[in-house]
Amino acid sequence: MNAKIGSVTLQEKSVITGSNHIIAAYPVADGLKGLTAGTAVKLDSGKVTHLATDADDAVGILYNTVTGDDDGKSKEAVAQVVVFGAVKKESVTYTESATACTETLVEKLRKNGIYAL
Repeated sequence: MNAKIGSVTLQEKSVITGSNHIIAAYPVADGLKGLTAGTAVKLDSGKVTHLATDADDAVGILYNTVTGDDDGKSKEAVAQVVVFGAVKKESVTYTESATACTETLVEKLRKNGIYAL
């Protein structure tokens, strides 16, 4: 007896779109929450942190979520950050509370080679 019971398709949800990207690793400031894939980040003393406003100069977009300690806070973590290329605008947020992407942020990202489409 040959029967097909079912099938499963696995697909990773990604914040990037297209095929040309540069992703760099940066250390993460300790004690941060809400660093999920798609979060716009800046550098503060050489470490990744949240943007405070959409007018801040973002270094990039988190490629994947930064895992935290038992309280969900970052500690001695490293983040994979998209520093060049196209990302999905609907996946981009900023601030710890995951504020939705604005046109101001889109323009700031574009000046740094990141295209929120």
